[in-house]
Amino acid sequence: NTFDLGVAFGRARNGSNPAGGFNTSSLGNALSVPGASFGIFDGDTLALAVNAIRRDSNARVLSTPQILTLSGQRGTISVGQNVPFITGRITGQAANIENPFQTIERKDIGITLNVFPVVTPSGLVVMDVNTAADSLTDSLLASDIITNQRSIATTVQIQSGQSVLLGGLVSEENRRQENSVPVLSGIPVIGGLFRSTSTSSQTSNLYVLLQATVLPTQETAS
Repeated sequence: NTFDLGVAFGRARNGSNPAGGFNTSSLGNALSVPGASFGIFDGDTLALAVNAIRRDSNARVLSTPQILTLSGQRGTISVGQNVPFITGRITGQAANIENPFQTIERKDIGITLNVFPVVTPSGLVVMDVNTAADSLTDSLLASDIITNQRSIATTVQIQSGQSVLLGGLVSEENRRQENSVPVLSGIPVIGGLFRSTSTSSQTSNLYVLLQATVLPTQETAS
């Protein structure tokens, strides 16, 4: 099967070249290769049209957040779930307590984008970028919740209208699942005939596309 990445920001003009990193012809190959990736795209000649063909794998957009903030002010957007994690447990049997209880701590799991932009007098945008994509695993082997964590923290400098590509966060998850027929799987000697074990692995690669646009103030507009 063939899947499209499904990201399209504007249109690429003829002969479009990135200010640094990749061009439209090599961007699809760059996204399919594991490892760190970095590229800056000129918004005038390359309005970032991405149609990366991925074969034999699923490619999807996790989120497309937009943040409006002032120069020198932090902006944050978060999309996800507030998940309870068990931090402590006291049982009546262990401490001779009539009312056992457990304590929990809630944490945000999902997509988080945190930027701190500063516009220089020359019009450049310097951004402290901190983005994270956390998710819950479906593992049945653990007694508590297990999460997958992927994050990027960096500082970039681009012009207004340019876009930057950050990536290379490879995540590999191995799964082991056991299936059995009740009662019959517990019979000695022949019980193994009624049990089966399957293993699978999944590898994903996370990329982040950021575009900075400086909006005119009332003073500059006038």
